[in-house]
Amino acid sequence: MKKWLLLTLFIVTALSFAACASDDDVLKVGMDLSYPPFETVTEDGTPTGISVTLAYEFGKYLGREVEIVDLPFGTLITELNSGSIDVIIGSMSITEERALSVDFSDPYFNFPLVALVNKTFYDQNQIDSKEDVLTIEGVKFVGPKTFAPLDIARALANNPIIREVDDVNAAVLEVVTGTSDVFLMSISNAAGHHLANPDTTEILLDPISLSPIGMAFRKNNEDLVDQANTFIAGLETNGIYDILRNLYNQDIANNIPGETLNVYLQGIINEEE
Repeated sequence: MKKWLLLTLFIVTALSFAACASDDDVLKVGMDLSYPPFETVTEDGTPTGISVTLAYEFGKYLGREVEIVDLPFGTLITELNSGSIDVIIGSMSITEERALSVDFSDPYFNFPLVALVNKTFYDQNQIDSKEDVLTIEGVKFVGPKTFAPLDIARALANNPIIREVDDVNAAVLEVVTGTSDVFLMSISNAAGHHLANPDTTEILLDPISLSPIGMAFRKNNEDLVDQANTFIAGLETNGIYDILRNLYNQDIANNIPGETLNVYLQGIINEEE
């Protein structure tokens, strides 16, 4: 009888440890799945996109299972610091303000930031270049809360009016309806939203700046940050960028004619585009 009790206790304890180990092995990756081709879903709701593939490759590197957690962009840092996710891999720009709350990895992309412009504003002001957008006084710039390009508008534009909204779709709607004049965003997103709204928007493809993109971790998580930096340092030599090129170059070209993944690697790798 005692042997059966001891055996039962052993099995229960072993299963408990296995469950705990399983939980520890799951890397919960937060991102907002509304930014194709980086973060999006298939028709059946399965996460897909450049950041999703990168997250799974990072999980392989760490030897950990990956769980993609879909969250509104503006809540990602809060959720990270609450412990509900382990890392943000979601087109998050590295900024000084965010670095007060999280630790960033080295950048793995540089996003060209361009202007999606309301067409009426574009025509009335005879907009021809990014310099025009930045020179006109009182331009209404819109973006989601905590969206880094709004800081660029504050720094570079002439007495801008800054409008913060809940998400990307709300920001695009403001530009489409003329409530706001300009939405600074990554080139892929701007191109996609212009294609969806060709009669009410224009796009200026000349980059206003390059925005470094990194993984974000909770403070005092140096070991994981170091592992991320080693992983990122090998993205080209270990063929991860090639995996992304093979999977997504056509999607990128469909959205931005003539471009490939290399449009996001300016300043990251020494390679002719």
